[in-house]
Amino acid sequence: MKAGVWKALGAVSVLCMIAVVAVSAVMGGCDKMIECTSGMMPMKCHWTFVAATFVGVAGVVSAIAALAAKTAEGRRVAALMTIVVGAIIAVLPMDFAIGLCGNAEMECHHTALVVWIAVAVAVVVALVQVAKANPADAEKPKLKL
Repeated sequence: MKAGVWKALGAVSVLCMIAVVAVSAVMGGCDKMIECTSGMMPMKCHWTFVAATFVGVAGVVSAIAALAAKTAEGRRVAALMTIVVGAIIAVLPMDFAIGLCGNAEMECHHTALVVWIAVAVAVVVALVQVAKANPADAEKPKLKL
């Protein structure tokens, strides 16, 4: 893969992970509070996006590492870390993890959709980075049968 294409893919992955962190931190979950026996608590979607913000920071770091790594193994490991972080972020809004509010009309569902799209793009780019981690392979002569 050419160096320019490699850098463009890496930049897309980094931007998607930054978008995950920004959307999770800024848009976040719902503003409503739930009354519990111990007092008022934020809804569970609030905690989903707090967790997505912190895990997303690790995704930004791994995406930058995949872009900046000097060796093919380093690029592969960093891209695999991006895939793992993306999978964790994608699972957080699901009911078996932290979850979202029950009402699909609430803002947290829109935030989750934006986060899922950004994570999907970052994971697809990371898969390409894993497959094409060694840019010198593109310059090798092809075997003709």
